[in-house]
Amino acid sequence: MERIIPFYPSARKMLVKSEGCYQYDSDGKEYTDFESGVWCANIGYSHPRISGVIAEQAKTSIHHGYKFTNPFAEKLSEELGRITGLYNGASVFLSSGSEAVNLAITLSRHLTGRKKILKIDNTYLSAYGWGQISTDNETLVNIHANDIDAVSAVDFSEISAFVLETGGASIDIVRFPDSDFVRKIANLAKENNCMIIAEEVTTGMGRTGKWYGYQHYDIAVDMVVSGKGLGNGYPVSALTVSKDILDRFEADPFRYAQSHQNDPLGCAAALEVIKIIEEENLLEASVKKGIYFKEQLEKIRAEYPAYVKDVRGKGLMLALEFEQHIDGEEIHNRLFEGGMITGYKNNSLRLLPPLVITENDIDKFITELDKLLHDTKN
Repeated sequence: MERIIPFYPSARKMLVKSEGCYQYDSDGKEYTDFESGVWCANIGYSHPRISGVIAEQAKTSIHHGYKFTNPFAEKLSEELGRITGLYNGASVFLSSGSEAVNLAITLSRHLTGRKKILKIDNTYLSAYGWGQISTDNETLVNIHANDIDAVSAVDFSEISAFVLETGGASIDIVRFPDSDFVRKIANLAKENNCMIIAEEVTTGMGRTGKWYGYQHYDIAVDMVVSGKGLGNGYPVSALTVSKDILDRFEADPFRYAQSHQNDPLGCAAALEVIKIIEEENLLEASVKKGIYFKEQLEKIRAEYPAYVKDVRGKGLMLALEFEQHIDGEEIHNRLFEGGMITGYKNNSLRLLPPLVITENDIDKFITELDKLLHDTKN
């Protein structure tokens, strides 16, 4: 463990197994993962069908370079067109969400001839590149979440695309923008020939109770970025574009190539993920279990009104925010000691469990959280 560059803090536990909603360390301790491995394992760890597809495809072809396509990539593009509603468009498959976000922005800049992108200030787009949050990034135009009056002040003639991430899991911890606010931006973007990119790396693959977070809003998008849950932990991402964007690109193309583009192994895994979500009714499960989880969190809030400031979420994308005088990080750490993995930021617990989480697992979490808050109270 001394040989890993410490770019992020670690509990320094050695993982030996992941299965379903659980992770196991070298001491045999079980942890219920309410973070889905940073929001990737939407259908649970080591799903036997995904493991089987990966094992079988590894015998045939993992990777093939630039000279070939493969049936898995072609079929996955068709399936993503179906679930995004971008019928007769096309997709490209990459390795990470950040990569796909930056390619979407590059495409919008190329086709519009404009340099800037518009985003809501509490959203995270990319670890690097055009979407990176940095004082040196002059391409970003931020608008404060739900400040509907500020929308009219945006100079859309400079904007290539409005990049919409609906959940904000990384920055402001699960805050969904108001529908009227999003629709006003989307309408002005369309009127000014700006593209709309749905950044769905976190909110995709059933996380919010629909295939994608933007589908909770009455808007039409030009591109959709998928990642994380698309491969259920296997590193595959996608950029899916509409027929109109595809036609414009074919009339004015540019070259973009990297080593792991349209790889058959990642595409085969992603195809199986989509099948499992549909066959196991996990969109409906996300809605139902999300309602149940949120109700239990609201009960905690009612029991400890001086400690819990807010509960919010959609589907199985939830957050519980503590009052400022409560040490939320200490509670987060003590939950981990008790076998519960949560996210933490801005004095909030972030809760994005696998869509296969059970009510019994949720109840155990609520019991442990109640105990910790009771001990804090006394």
